[in-house]
Amino acid sequence: MAVDRTERLLNLVLCLLGAERPVTRSLLHAAVPGYADAASDDAFERMFERDKEELRGMGVPIHTVVTSAGEVEGYRIDVGDYAMPELSFTAQEVTVLGLAARAWSDAALSAPATAALRKVEAVAGLRGDVPGTSWRDASRTPGESELPVLWEAIRTRHVVTFDYRALGDVEPTPREVHPWATVRWQGAWYLAGWNRRRQAERVYRLSRITGSVRLLPDNFDPVDPGDARALVQRLGQPEPEGVALIRLPGQAGASLRERGDEQPDGLITVSFTDGDQLISEVLASGGVVVEPAELRERTREHLRRVVERHRGDGVDA
Repeated sequence: MAVDRTERLLNLVLCLLGAERPVTRSLLHAAVPGYADAASDDAFERMFERDKEELRGMGVPIHTVVTSAGEVEGYRIDVGDYAMPELSFTAQEVTVLGLAARAWSDAALSAPATAALRKVEAVAGLRGDVPGTSWRDASRTPGESELPVLWEAIRTRHVVTFDYRALGDVEPTPREVHPWATVRWQGAWYLAGWNRRRQAERVYRLSRITGSVRLLPDNFDPVDPGDARALVQRLGQPEPEGVALIRLPGQAGASLRERGDEQPDGLITVSFTDGDQLISEVLASGGVVVEPAELRERTREHLRRVVERHRGDGVDA
């Protein structure tokens, strides 16, 4: 079975960390799983050079050991240089980390965030909970579940395909895209990339992807997309679908408040391009939609479905 690049990099680190003497290239070629898959010695050399530079770019201190004659003897990682310093957090700092991790409780990074928090708490000997602390979980926005697949495609430069319903389309149509970057902007996630069919830069709102994002076997050449956020701001904002009047509790809904205009009666008017996305944001902030009536009814229907689901689970809603 072929070894993927992430596993190969980890194998290389473990091999260099566990060695008492500098490890030669020939030994690495034979000992590190993944290098034996190289088609030739030249291919191995290129693979090793890329891996070495990538690890150094991550901060892994791979040292090249040279003999007195100026020849490369091998490579090693000094445990003292590689080891992390002792972690030290105050109770307040652990609390902030805890709130940050819990804010992802329903999102794509929930498991890694929780696991990282548990490790920090174990080292610090503190819990990231303070009685009386009030906060609201960040709810999963439409399309957010596709982020891990897109991040993997961006890392490995794999072409992706997905069905997409553009604004005004009745039915979704397939897209094949070179994924460059994901950007969160104005409460929604966007993918910036290159449309192979159109041969042009394109921006896709993740909430308009139907079904799943799939990786294709072919790769694309690395490119510098420049300022991906500027690209999203330039191409990702269609004409507003409408203007809604909403009510938010306290100081909740900072993103909605920033985009909207507060009225004398405390209500907020905000333009929206995707009604379902706006409903998700308003409900996540604990607010309600006042107008338009059609959007208000869709919000009620959404809440009715939530109540029915909880009743089906035996919860008295």
